[in-house]
Amino acid sequence: MKNAFLPALAALSLVACGGGTDADTDGDGEVTADEAQALAERSGDAIKPEPGKYRATMTFVNADIPGAPPEMAEMMGNQMTNSYEFCMTPEMADQGFGEAMQGNDADNCTIGQFSIDGNQMDMAMTCDDPNAGQMEMTMSGTVSPTESDITMVSKGVFGEMGDAEIEMKVKQERIGECDS
Repeated sequence: MKNAFLPALAALSLVACGGGTDADTDGDGEVTADEAQALAERSGDAIKPEPGKYRATMTFVNADIPGAPPEMAEMMGNQMTNSYEFCMTPEMADQGFGEAMQGNDADNCTIGQFSIDGNQMDMAMTCDDPNAGQMEMTMSGTVSPTESDITMVSKGVFGEMGDAEIEMKVKQERIGECDS
């Protein structure tokens, strides 16, 4: 299940505030890498994060798993809540959001909706995992060039658990310069 969040986290690490618009310009219900890149270009440099050292924290909020024992949610919370630090190089920051979209396409994910309005970001994507099936994820929250606070809701088949809905919070903040 952790791998299902990696494409989303990669995309979120490159999100920052921009102009208020929806990236699906042709209205076909799917945001292509080109459409995401066009949104980034329309929004100007503000769409790019500042390079530096970041701390990302994923916090388990809730799980709705029909038929699962109540203690399963506590166990999931313990396993899924974690924090790590990473370095956003100037080269990574220069790629902007459009490059992150291209990476998601390679990971069997399709972005159905993506919009930024001021510092509010909303995104919906569907990922196909050959082992688990299809998962739908929505992400919404606030973003800036130095931090983000996003709520992620994933719905789909989670391995042996079957159909489930899991909600998590993902916070990222710039905490300084990268270590040399």
